Amino acid sequence: MSILWKKVEGRTGTSRLRRVAVAALVAALATLGSMNAGPAFAANAGSGDGTMSVSPATVVAGSTGNQFTFVFKATTGKFTTGSFITLAVPAGWTQPSATSGNAGFVQVSGASSCGGVSPSISGSGPWTITVAQTCDVGDQLTLTYGAGTNATRVTAPTTPQTATFTTASRAGNNGSAVNLTAGSPQVTVTAGAASKLSFVQGPTSGSAGTALTPAITVQLQDQYGNPVSTSGVSVTLTPSTGVIDSGATASTNGSGRATFSGVVINTAAVGLTLTASASGLTSTGPSSTFNVTVAVANGATLTDTTDDGSGSGVKSVAYYYCAGLSGSCTSSNWTPIASSTSAATNYRVIWGGQPVNGSYRLVAVSTDNVTNASQPSSSIPVTISN
Repeated sequence: MSILWKKVEGRTGTSRLRRVAVAALVAALATLGSMNAGPAFAANAGSGDGTMSVSPATVVAGSTGNQFTFVFKATTGKFTTGSFITLAVPAGWTQPSATSGNAGFVQVSGASSCGGVSPSISGSGPWTITVAQTCDVGDQLTLTYGAGTNATRVTAPTTPQTATFTTASRAGNNGSAVNLTAGSPQVTVTAGAASKLSFVQGPTSGSAGTALTPAITVQLQDQYGNPVSTSGVSVTLTPSTGVIDSGATASTNGSGRATFSGVVINTAAVGLTLTASASGLTSTGPSSTFNVTVAVANGATLTDTTDDGSGSGVKSVAYYYCAGLSGSCTSSNWTPIASSTSAATNYRVIWGGQPVNGSYRLVAVSTDNVTNASQPSSSIPVTISN
């Protein structure tokens, strides 16, 4: 670089000469600075400066063997002596360790300008990892959470969530670390693969031959009970007694839920349960118990459609009722309804004078041609609605 000026005579000329020379030197240095900007001309970093990223940013709930790489980069200027960064590990994750071979082992490496890279760990969940550093602008530190060969490394929480690993930095020897103005990295925990089923809306009592309401719903879940959003999985319901005449199968929607809106059971029974099953998944059940009863309105027709098989044949069939859906119904506690001797109509009778609305059970007793009476039939649960 050369600096040219015009010689000026006298004391006044000498002062002017000096001013021109200084101005020219300042301009030249400014030009050099803009052409060769570097650490020597960068301002010192401040607390909260820098960025932190994480990889991977998504893991499966309850998964083991995870290893996370956090990269801190100085973006503003030189961190002076006494500076450090912190990384907070949320509660519910594997406790970080400074000892190699332990689950959650933390290892730090970085540019030589960053100085010491030995981490210290404090807290009891959440935990704070602190790393002293003097990184220059553009330099970075790599913090590996779950380093080494330990098979478990880092185990993810079993509940889906978005976990924030809060990061902060302090510049120099004064004050506390300040959260990075660039924000803190996040790791998303997602549900695992579907492995089982669960009733969301179980069955409720209803009438034989009529669709059960509200609709029964079954949800796909992973091994930890988290909902799994997989569509197109065929789910089948099976009752503990009898069969489902229609509506036994449904497919899951985009949320992984199967809705059974037309379940019809024609077998009247008390204390039924349902089991839900799907190929490759653990079946769920039994469901809560429910009853399927015959809905009886005033003047209902009662019919015996079976034969007792006695050699002397059936002469008549008598019908009785008892209150409630459970317990025995015998001559000691039953109330007669009517009897029939007409085999042509399957011993049909009309139930008149029904009791008040409620739950009852019916039995039939056959008498043959030599007055032998059969044992009462299995009771049929009914619901009366006059």
